[in-house]
Amino acid sequence: MSARSNALSSRTFPTAPGSWPRPPTPTTPDPRAGGRHSGRIPLTLDELTAIATTGSLAVTAPVLPAVPLMRSCGAFTDGNGPELTQEKVARLDRALEARWASMPGNSDLTLDRPIGSLRLTDFGKDTICEVVTAESAAGERRLEIVVVSGQPASSPQDEYLNEIDPNRTTTVSADGTIVTRGFYPEHGSAYFSLILPSTQQIIISITPINGSTVPVTLAQIEYLATATELALG
Repeated sequence: MSARSNALSSRTFPTAPGSWPRPPTPTTPDPRAGGRHSGRIPLTLDELTAIATTGSLAVTAPVLPAVPLMRSCGAFTDGNGPELTQEKVARLDRALEARWASMPGNSDLTLDRPIGSLRLTDFGKDTICEVVTAESAAGERRLEIVVVSGQPASSPQDEYLNEIDPNRTTTVSADGTIVTRGFYPEHGSAYFSLILPSTQQIIISITPINGSTVPVTLAQIEYLATATELALG
């Protein structure tokens, strides 16, 4: 027998489909399989800012000071309202800034971000919102502002809450504007909703943080929501 024949006869070949040798099982487990993640970024905002401003990354725009991530926000919508473009969002931001500047009793209030920080939500192209923390010597309060470009005259959620919540009152003005107010003295929360004849809705609510005293009142959020500049027309 030739040397080549001896070499071939010494090898082992598969005798049935699927019997080819398989690679050895890795001893190090795949980190993508079977593990759970905390959902948290393992870096602080300052550390992320330092990375983003590294010269070799060629930053071409100013980096804003680090602020806490905005909490999720939104409101019921059927998604059929007119699209809120970037131009409209910028206009509403300016209107909120101007209204806040003229609001009575805000001289001792500090915000964790500009009052004009509206952003689009996952609820649809017709909804923008923001969550701002207002702080004073009296305490902290979470201020949520939502604008829906087009809304049914009365959403199922509002109808349900109006039915079960004795602290909410709804009135309809001569021009068809629907106003809903809610105040909860046991913890100081307040709610104000305005649905304009155009079906645009503006909602502002306030909630105390960690049981603190209320630094923003129902009258103040009503003052914010009723700015004529917030009406898109």
